[in-house]
Amino acid sequence: DIAKFYEGYYANKGVKIIKGTVAVGFGSHASGEVKEVHLKDGRVLEADLVVVGVGAKPLTTLFKGQVAEEKGGIKTDGFFKTSVLDVYALGDVSTFPLKMYGELRRVEHVDHARKSAEQAVKAIKAGEEGKSIEEYDYLPYFYSRSFDLSWQFYGDNVGDAVIFGDSDPDSPQHKFGSYWVNNGKIVGTFLESGTPEENNLIAKVAKVQPPVESLEKLSKEGLGFASKI
Repeated sequence: DIAKFYEGYYANKGVKIIKGTVAVGFGSHASGEVKEVHLKDGRVLEADLVVVGVGAKPLTTLFKGQVAEEKGGIKTDGFFKTSVLDVYALGDVSTFPLKMYGELRRVEHVDHARKSAEQAVKAIKAGEEGKSIEEYDYLPYFYSRSFDLSWQFYGDNVGDAVIFGDSDPDSPQHKFGSYWVNNGKIVGTFLESGTPEENNLIAKVAKVQPPVESLEKLSKEGLGFASKI
């Protein structure tokens, strides 16, 4: 339902989304500048500019056999210490204890990169002073902005997705969101076009993980449920 909204909204802005195939190559002018994109199904798209968004993988090969690894990253504790004394791993490359879910994870986001660096510096300073600090307790957070849209997501997107609000791409309001309910409690929250106060509300819900009795009632309450937490 969420993807359907964005696909419709982008289409209304003149963006054509091609599905069911992949890019396999490019054609270029004699100057070397791109002129077309070749698709696997045989189609050729004219292009003056190509943006390739394929993501990235953490580069851990440099440390193979030297530090402990887990789930595609360098394993750390809640202070971002690795298995090697005085060596720390931060941001996308670290697999750390996600305290609120009781498991090890990697998180690829600038928010975590900044906060994990801050945690490591605090841990180093505390160690030098013979003090201690609390373990890292991170709430996963992602966001994006395009056109006049702006969404924020907190927590985990597992379980049942409960959509609320106006998710019609043709609507002038387009304010909607979703809760993810797993094992009877909310574990993730999403909101499109929320105010700063509303985004703070859904962040709090994802952190507190309140129980839910009825998915239908939750959908009807929408942000009203978050305001009661």
